[in-house]
Amino acid sequence: MAYVVVFPDHDSFERGHQCLASSPVYLKTLQPPVFCTGLVAPTILVTGITAFILEELKSRGVSVSGMVPYAPFKKTIPKADPPSPLWCEAVGDLSIRVIEASVSDSVRLRAEVETENDLGPLIPLVACLIRGGSYRPDLPALTFEEEHRLLAIARDRIVFSRSDDLLDFWTMLRSMIDLIVAAWERRSILEPERQPRQGVGAIEVFKRLPGTNCGECGSANCMEFATRLFMGRCQIEKCPTIFEPKWTRNFESLQWLISAIGVSGLPQGCSGTNSTSQRIAGS
Repeated sequence: MAYVVVFPDHDSFERGHQCLASSPVYLKTLQPPVFCTGLVAPTILVTGITAFILEELKSRGVSVSGMVPYAPFKKTIPKADPPSPLWCEAVGDLSIRVIEASVSDSVRLRAEVETENDLGPLIPLVACLIRGGSYRPDLPALTFEEEHRLLAIARDRIVFSRSDDLLDFWTMLRSMIDLIVAAWERRSILEPERQPRQGVGAIEVFKRLPGTNCGECGSANCMEFATRLFMGRCQIEKCPTIFEPKWTRNFESLQWLISAIGVSGLPQGCSGTNSTSQRIAGS
């Protein structure tokens, strides 16, 4: 099976390509679309044993964001100019921290992109340009839906959940960067949004639960528990299943989500409000 190796930045790509070029695997460089010029590094298409490829890169000290199965893109590559050079001033260098299967939809992708600049001052301005969604001015954090996707902005990262494929992630990244740049350009005239919003519903909570409908939480099923959790009538700890090791990713995603949208269902000591470095938003 063929996979696409995604790297955090251009330096990691160069080192990774040099490393794999001398290994017994087929590889081909895949350039990102023109509209993502500079935003992301090229990727490498490889065929071979996944564990061997990752171990080879790890042994050479090469950082990898993730490996995703290769498949033809679901849509035609959009034609657009490279991003405005202003993105460098607005967000600074970008680094793809992780790209992996989404927790809430395993056939789609979740990508987390770190920003060099602190986006905190810009998030209240971006919130002015976005209708709906959930907004926490105290964090600050903005989480909103774009069709079937869930997108989020925190101080030092942007998260893209349920992207159709790598092309869809690239397209959403460019759109998000354009949105942030628009807020940055108008920072002297925009009035920061100060009112919190809770526009992400209980279904997003449900998508992160184990879905076993075991009843141990006292609810009839996971959807009922999600609704109670969303309405602040219970806490995550009422679901013992989600604390099992195999559900760690679900718990991490749910932990951030209910904090980001202002739901009071976190266990004591898991407020999630003091660090934007933890995994964020809607896998």
